[in-house]
Amino acid sequence: MKYFSLLLLVLAITVTSCLEGDDDSFRSTSNVLFVNVYNDAAEGVDFSVNDSEWAYGYRPYDSVGAYNAFYSGDVTFSAFAAGATSEQAIASISNTLNGDTDYTAFLTGKSGDGKMIFLTDTLGTPATGKALVRFVNLSPDLSKADITIADSGVISNLDYLTAGYMSIDTGASVIRAYRPGEAVAVAALNFRAAPRGVYTMYTKGLSDRSGKDSLAISYFAQP
Repeated sequence: MKYFSLLLLVLAITVTSCLEGDDDSFRSTSNVLFVNVYNDAAEGVDFSVNDSEWAYGYRPYDSVGAYNAFYSGDVTFSAFAAGATSEQAIASISNTLNGDTDYTAFLTGKSGDGKMIFLTDTLGTPATGKALVRFVNLSPDLSKADITIADSGVISNLDYLTAGYMSIDTGASVIRAYRPGEAVAVAALNFRAAPRGVYTMYTKGLSDRSGKDSLAISYFAQP
């Protein structure tokens, strides 16, 4: 009886140890999409995770890849100029990732004033014959912006580093960005929304640039 009780105790300790050791197998994951429109890193940027290098963190300017999975919980993302030897981050942000949730992390700004924002990608489902747009003001030269989408509506006074949402008609349209109170658009985009499409659009770039980082409107279909 003594040996049988001892055996039961050993088995109980073994089972408990196995469950504790397998905790990671039950951790939920979250998905993050990274968008780089930082204007003063010509070779692109590298994102790091919790102060550690990340092998998949490289992003060229204005490129969109796939979602990347991370364990849910508190995570810090930082961005560095690709190939730079400096330890100084362009920008960092800490966020609590909820399980089974999609996010987009946007990096923008210019030299000495990098910014990163984090948005949840629960954009909803478009109605029949409509599309959904999330518009983010990411141009450092637009402290506020008025966004007009022909035949659909206006997002007024959209602050830098904030997002507005709109249901739009499908088919061809023109998206324009204005400085509030001005009649001439600072950027425009010819766009054709697919029925029930979900899109993220954003202002990017600087007004005194003429290349890929000029002031413009860009977009991607939400993965």
